[in-house]
Amino acid sequence: MREYIKQLFSESGEASFGRTGSFFGLVLGGGWVSFLVWTTHHLPDLQGLTVFISTLYGLSKTGETVRRVVGKKE
Repeated sequence: MREYIKQLFSESGEASFGRTGSFFGLVLGGGWVSFLVWTTHHLPDLQGLTVFISTLYGLSKTGETVRRVVGKKE
């Protein structure tokens, strides 16, 4: 089970903060939206939450792409 979780949150054997952070943001965001829907009975605007969750992973992938272009990582 530990090996599965390790592979789930890593990319090519390397730890990925972008993936892990996005996962926790998704869990927290899902909980927050569920709470808001439960209390107000209305679905809130999800644009800001979507940007927040996807930015962590997007920045991580952008940094990796730049390193590959420059040639510092294979």
